[in-house]
Amino acid sequence: MEQDFQDEPSMTRFFLESVRHNPALCTAFQRADGSIFVNAKIIGVGYVLKEKFMTDAIEDFKEHIRFGDELLRKAQNEAERQKAFRQYRKEGAALLLKFIYLEKVEAQERVDFARMTTIELAMSREHSSKHTWQAVQHNLNACLLFYQPPMISFEIHGRLGIHEDGVYHMFVNLVHDSFHYATPEKRGQRRPVYVFNVEEVYDNSAAQTGFGARMA
Repeated sequence: MEQDFQDEPSMTRFFLESVRHNPALCTAFQRADGSIFVNAKIIGVGYVLKEKFMTDAIEDFKEHIRFGDELLRKAQNEAERQKAFRQYRKEGAALLLKFIYLEKVEAQERVDFARMTTIELAMSREHSSKHTWQAVQHNLNACLLFYQPPMISFEIHGRLGIHEDGVYHMFVNLVHDSFHYATPEKRGQRRPVYVFNVEEVYDNSAAQTGFGARMA
């Protein structure tokens, strides 16, 4: 499997498929002078479990983070660190398959498909404009725009919830860090979570049934 991802066709398909995880988050608000501030940025989004299923998942993800810390602590050189990262990501992906990326029937029971989530990582970057954070302080209505070249596109309207503590904040940060290892110092930085509550879905694809047709 690792060998397959080294050739160009496999990597091209991999990156193309990954865009379904990376929509544009579009936000806007009216300034005091009456002008409209508009912003959009590419983010990574994911699903969350229904709240009653989160507790067990959180404990497993916490244990995985501790496992990663121990792996990295034992690494003596760069080669061992890279090996540790590969093992950490492999086992993190297994956790995602266990809790989130489930077969259809189980997923419908456990996953909350009415919500999508992302982390505001820009808060920990001093140089960041933080335009999205600025916008959501005034207006929580937002849009997610998905595009998979050359034709597939979906527009999702909804309202954001901002979480800086609590179960959603903990779960989403743990899921992110289960694959993208973060040092304890980075985990201590301010990383708010947006929970996007889906209200409307439109098919913007370049197809007979698309061009802005409302789906839900």
